[in-house]
Order: sequence, then C-alpha cells, then structure tokens
Amino acid sequence: MKGRDMETLVFLGRVKAVNVEFCNDSKTMAKVVAKLDTEEEVETECIPTRAAGKISTVMKHYLRLGVGKYIITNDKVSGNVDTEGGEDEVQD
Repeated sequence: MKGRDMETLVFLGRVKAVNVEFCNDSKTMAKVVAKLDTEEEVETECIPTRAAGKISTVMKHYLRLGVGKYIITNDKVSGNVDTEGGEDEVQD
C-alpha cells in the first residue's frame, strides 16, 4: 500500500494507531504499519526510513486532530457540515 493510501484511511476514520517498523538491520529502509478499527494491520512497502517517518508523523497529527470524525455517513452527519445544500449567501 502506498503512503497516500494510508493517509486516506486516516481521513476515513479507519486508522486507530500508527507505527514504523524497520525492514533491515542497518535501519535504512522502513515501513509504516497502521492498525485499523477492524483490528486488521495494513502496511506500506519498504521505503527509505526518512520517508516512512514523515508519513507516520503526518498520520499521527491527523489522528490527533481527529480529522476522521468529520466524515458524512449514511446514518448520521458528524462535524460542522452544511446539510441544506442551498446557495452561498453573501451579506453586503
């Protein structure tokens, strides 16, 4: 799985935890491992450690901000979302 796909899972509210695991003994390659809300683990392929660290950091910030809580679902609307669908009103 690509790093951008992992970040998408955070936006969808599916990721609960993120970790980085090294792929070799010299610690030059690593992969990002995410634990989903279904207790399943998904991971990226082995990429340079610096890139894996950046992806992990971004995902952890998204989790801390709670971006997955502002998703529209079929059963309810959560977050600050305009459900009226009208045109934008401009005050003069």
